[in-house]
Amino acid sequence: MSAHIYSHISHPLQVHGLASTTTAKRLVVFLHGWWGDIIKSWGDFAVSPDYDQWWQEADLLFIGYDSTREDITAMAARLGRYIRDFYPTPAVNFTAARFSDPANSNVEYDELVLVGHSLGGLIIRRAVIDAADEWVNSTNCTGAPPVLLEAQLRLFSPASAGFRPAGRLALAYGPGIGPFVAMLLRTATAYSDLQPGSQVIANTRQRTERAVTEWHFESLRADLLWANPDRVVITERYDTDRHSHAADGKSHRSVCKPTLKYDLPYVFVEGGRAWS
Repeated sequence: MSAHIYSHISHPLQVHGLASTTTAKRLVVFLHGWWGDIIKSWGDFAVSPDYDQWWQEADLLFIGYDSTREDITAMAARLGRYIRDFYPTPAVNFTAARFSDPANSNVEYDELVLVGHSLGGLIIRRAVIDAADEWVNSTNCTGAPPVLLEAQLRLFSPASAGFRPAGRLALAYGPGIGPFVAMLLRTATAYSDLQPGSQVIANTRQRTERAVTEWHFESLRADLLWANPDRVVITERYDTDRHSHAADGKSHRSVCKPTLKYDLPYVFVEGGRAWS
């Protein structure tokens, strides 16, 4: 019997969830990448979320957005604003799954884990550093910190250093692309911001590394799992990131998709390392 039940939540963010039917000690939030969606990017997590006890005691929240229309900084701001609707107090839709045990129905989470793929990883980085800077500048680190500063970051092939297609993908995005695709890319703010050396990319890294060095915010030190080879993004880490691993033989799209023979995504999200 599964330890999770599906929950659709009506919310300004496009969210779907898997609620633990037992005690939920943590919230794991998933954010997909460029041209991804909840099902294509994370559907394999939803099929078997009961990998071990850590997962059985987790509520899973999948956030969707339109990567061809959303602005990176705006999406990061929305994540920072609305995460408080889900953490540290569980959403009502999640607690309903635990009403059979009133003692567990409204217990606050102990952990927040943010999981991003590709562009989603950059958005998460931006959301956390924006929250950190706002807290430092407005309160000088007094009072309760924003909830994003409690998060652990697990990023699959994040677009932190930009988009650099190689091989067949390079041909698809090269001079020979059709006029409709070219127009779509030119009008997509996120695509422009994903170009190597863009202001968003440079600013996010600079601010993050400075905040870790000056303020020692552990929540800004991400754990990374790269596809090897990755033909979509530049595989460059921040100086302040914690662990960086590679999944040999996995593509940019498949690195975040667990299977019966590839349980590394479960292991990585759980502990931030590429081994059990």
